[in-house]
Amino acid sequence: MIDTNLPMQEFTKYFENKRLGKLYFPNGKCITLNEETPFHIELSDLYKLVTGWKINHTEVPLDDIVGVITFGSAVRNPEEVSKTRKRYLFFGPEITKIKQIPIQPNNADFLVITGNITGKNLIREEIREPIFIELYDGYTSGNYVKESGIHIVNRGIEQVINGVNANDAVSALAMREGVPIFYNGRLADVQSQTGIVRENKRKISWDENKQGYLTGKIE
Repeated sequence: MIDTNLPMQEFTKYFENKRLGKLYFPNGKCITLNEETPFHIELSDLYKLVTGWKINHTEVPLDDIVGVITFGSAVRNPEEVSKTRKRYLFFGPEITKIKQIPIQPNNADFLVITGNITGKNLIREEIREPIFIELYDGYTSGNYVKESGIHIVNRGIEQVINGVNANDAVSALAMREGVPIFYNGRLADVQSQTGIVRENKRKISWDENKQGYLTGKIE
């Protein structure tokens, strides 16, 4: 795995060559009848949602996509709870154990930031609903995520910068807790102008699997 910035142009090359694989997230699982895998999405689905739209009948230029940031439950740091007890039943030194509460998302959330070519006041939202599977273990049944959903929200640069001070929860959350997936040099400037320091230390690593498909993993 290589920690690197992958611009939209490289993303496009993999798409055109039909070599987009999966993007894996640190939280949650996808479950089918035959296997259980880390929560993930198909990169080809993400690419189509990010690029497959028009403004005034004109396709959005790839150069105008400043960044694609994933945020929300799929990359949020799990909440930790602590419990203190005696080493033995009634005596001995106290022992504190810290346990993380697992997070199971249904969707992967993304903020797409566009520049001035597309427009300063643009709000767009697209959702691909998750697919669930009902499984029965002999005692109880439950619905589990089979295919994760994808939730795309769009903001212009000025909307993001102004929005963090105007109760735009999406912009503020993405800037504070998000993980950049694809971006160019302008994203760092946008982050600086918001005045928000990114708190999420997670990073994405890119690699090609044995079949040559681009694969991403957030850790």
